[in-house]
Amino acid sequence: MNSNIGIMYPEMPVAIGPVVPYAEAARRGGHRLWFGHSSTVDSHLTMAALAGRGYPLQFGSAVALYPLFQPHGFAVQSQSVGRLTGQTYVAGIGPGSAQLQQSLYGAPMKAPVGSARKFLDQVKEIIPGPLQTGPADGPERVDKTFGSVETGLGVLRPSMARCAGRAAEWAITWLTPAGYLEDVLIPEMRESAAQHDRPAPRVAAVVHMAIRRPGRDPQKLAHAAVGAHLSAPHYTDMLRQGGVAVDQSDPWAGAGELVSSGTYLYGSADELVDAVADLHRRGVHEVVLNVFGVAKLHGAGQAVEDLEEILAALHAKSSARLTIPEHAIPRMSARSTGVVA
Repeated sequence: MNSNIGIMYPEMPVAIGPVVPYAEAARRGGHRLWFGHSSTVDSHLTMAALAGRGYPLQFGSAVALYPLFQPHGFAVQSQSVGRLTGQTYVAGIGPGSAQLQQSLYGAPMKAPVGSARKFLDQVKEIIPGPLQTGPADGPERVDKTFGSVETGLGVLRPSMARCAGRAAEWAITWLTPAGYLEDVLIPEMRESAAQHDRPAPRVAAVVHMAIRRPGRDPQKLAHAAVGAHLSAPHYTDMLRQGGVAVDQSDPWAGAGELVSSGTYLYGSADELVDAVADLHRRGVHEVVLNVFGVAKLHGAGQAVEDLEEILAALHAKSSARLTIPEHAIPRMSARSTGVVA
């Protein structure tokens, strides 16, 4: 398992066929394959279908919208993925947008962070203890007959980062600027974990990117990939906290800011590899490659071509270039007997 690099299936699955090239890339390189929330073909069922087709991969959810689930059903689906693959499944959840919450409950959640922690706690009560692993566990801890489940939280801002430090095995970020991750979110996670005498969560950063090619416009690519996010107040607030000057009323201009700030990565394959290595140096454990903008504007073929070229460039670099830095490896805390990252 190449635990430094993950692959994001960039769209909601509509059939198993389009997913197979991403599964093959993940299998060949030993990468985790991540899915977002899906309202078409369910993401958990897609993972199960891939396992049945000979792709028993490590999977992750980035993220499932937990207001649409109840804890028992989500726990059973999560442990089913682990059992069917014999691998670790990262069961990532998030509260969704205020608009989604309004449509479900008649009003936005008053305490989405507390609600997320409660949901995770309930899920962990249902999944048998031997099937739960975490940051301090090595691969030998995973029973290949039953797999394992590690919970994750979608993290954009400090309050959810603290919740992840207290309750989750993974913190899963999306569109987060590199400096904001290093200086704000990761320290919050680590401090919260230390306060609760538990291992700090691993960090998986979903990063949108595209290779620079003739005829491509990076601002158009960024807008195609995350234009909806740039109209959402929780994303624009996070980006402004991270030093990216965006306004939810102008997602087109926001897309340009993502490119100029390096939050949306655009360049040669080697330049993208350097940016990925920088994220590892800043404390990210797994950088999840997302080529959605290319898929949306230029088609599935070009998206897979970009992904394959980026992976080839990554694999061509020395292993030392992408080794997780010492400060990101779980270690014993000086203040307690817990393990922190």
